[in-house]
Amino acid sequence: MSEVVAPPISRTYLAPDAPFPVDLTELSLAELHVLHSKVGRQLEREYLAGAAGAHPVTLERHQELTVELDAREIVRPGHTS
Repeated sequence: MSEVVAPPISRTYLAPDAPFPVDLTELSLAELHVLHSKVGRQLEREYLAGAAGAHPVTLERHQELTVELDAREIVRPGHTS
């Protein structure tokens, strides 16, 4: 009898089917950067996985995060916390 082992949950990327915050404005800047990093790593995985390119959900999430980070930079330029 073989044991079924679930795949490990990665903490370094965010798959398209993983939960994603509805309102990015509620996140701290640090949380936003971590989420951006995870989505960026997911994009890399998807582009390297095949010719189809990135998943539309991942692309949309990346765009949402970029817009939120840019908006925070405009509102508080040079603010690091």
